[in-house]
Amino acid sequence: MLCMIGKPQQIKARCIGKKFLTKTIVEATFRVEIPDFSFTPGQYATIIIDKTIRRQYSFASAPKELPVITFVVDTTPMGPGSKLFFGLNGGDEVAMIAPLGDFVMEESPRKKVLVCTGTGIAPLRSILRSGIQNSKFKIQNWSLYWGLRHEDDVYWDEELKTLTGQHTGSQYFLCLSKPGENWGLETQPSSLDLHSGFRRARGHVTEHVLENEKTPEDCDFYLCGNKGMIEELKKALIDKHVPEYQIKTDMFF
Repeated sequence: MLCMIGKPQQIKARCIGKKFLTKTIVEATFRVEIPDFSFTPGQYATIIIDKTIRRQYSFASAPKELPVITFVVDTTPMGPGSKLFFGLNGGDEVAMIAPLGDFVMEESPRKKVLVCTGTGIAPLRSILRSGIQNSKFKIQNWSLYWGLRHEDDVYWDEELKTLTGQHTGSQYFLCLSKPGENWGLETQPSSLDLHSGFRRARGHVTEHVLENEKTPEDCDFYLCGNKGMIEELKKALIDKHVPEYQIKTDMFF
């Protein structure tokens, strides 16, 4: 199905939970305080920090979980958005404009290849959770590639493995660019056991996508994360004759 995109509106949400998933990654949950709010998996909200400063964060939860919404934020930069989430307390009220964005999944018979780095996992988690929880929004035949740097950067891993296990034939690749020497055994994408559903991998997501997806022209790609990964992989896919309309991107800065 072609997902419908709702009309943006200014809303207020109250913090009902916050935890550090790693030393720098914050998961914050809010309760939306209006009854008719909704969004499409893959969309984002603009957080109003003050009269002149706003920051965008993708929903990491599924619409079925409303009125609860979840964001995941890397506080490393310690800019205005990072500081807001770092200092967030239960009961704090936050104003935002949502839903925004068109990084949403569209109907096609093609395989879905979801590729992300860092907190770019947020909208893809929303999409996958929606595919599990909503009988009208089913995702069949997909692969998820998530790129991080170190073992200490990993979170939501068990959940993503569980989601993968609930879809026959789906795959989840956790790729670390700077892992410790004991991280996984495989060094080449061709050596992965695709029947296991989940594999640890060394290197960057780009190389694993290009090696593992043998017929990319038959896939729809959803790329979310840092600019370098998106630009490199998009160019490589186009060079492999993937039509540009089969590549959707959401660049995190």
